[in-house]
Amino acid sequence: MRKFKLLLLLLTCVTTTWAAAPDFEIPEMRKYTSAEECKADNELVAKTSRYYFTTDFLKDGEHALSAIRFVLSWVDYSDEILVSMSEQTTGAFFSCKNENLRSILLGSYICGCALYNRDVKTSKEFTFDMHYYALEATLRYYEKNKVYFGDCKKIDKMLKSLNKGKLRKEQERLFAVNKK
Repeated sequence: MRKFKLLLLLLTCVTTTWAAAPDFEIPEMRKYTSAEECKADNELVAKTSRYYFTTDFLKDGEHALSAIRFVLSWVDYSDEILVSMSEQTTGAFFSCKNENLRSILLGSYICGCALYNRDVKTSKEFTFDMHYYALEATLRYYEKNKVYFGDCKKIDKMLKSLNKGKLRKEQERLFAVNKK
């Protein structure tokens, strides 16, 4: 009976992993050598970022982390996007006691910037609109996966502001301070 339960558990884990897999292959983290190599992956970055924000971290954690790593490598080498992180834009992420959550929030934010760059792109510059788009996507991802991530007081406060429609104005003030 014990072996049967173990086998059932193993099959459930394997089935869950298969069910959670994306319908495309997420590339490994890449070491690009030129901007042209990055441009060849532009659409794949958008697709990977879209996939990332739909993941359920409990089921898709391995794929979600692969997506973050790939997008980070693209952002690092691409000449089509500039991402800026400062106390005003991403400082709240560092207030989380869970170190893994901090890394995931930063990765989510960068995926949001990449998605904005691919879907909305007004320029390669880091703008308030890019920041807010990425922040909102990150907060929604946190909200959806809170069961896995646990609580983070500053992020919860930002999420409440977002849900009340007040976050944009708060962020505009902080972003303006950052630009000075």
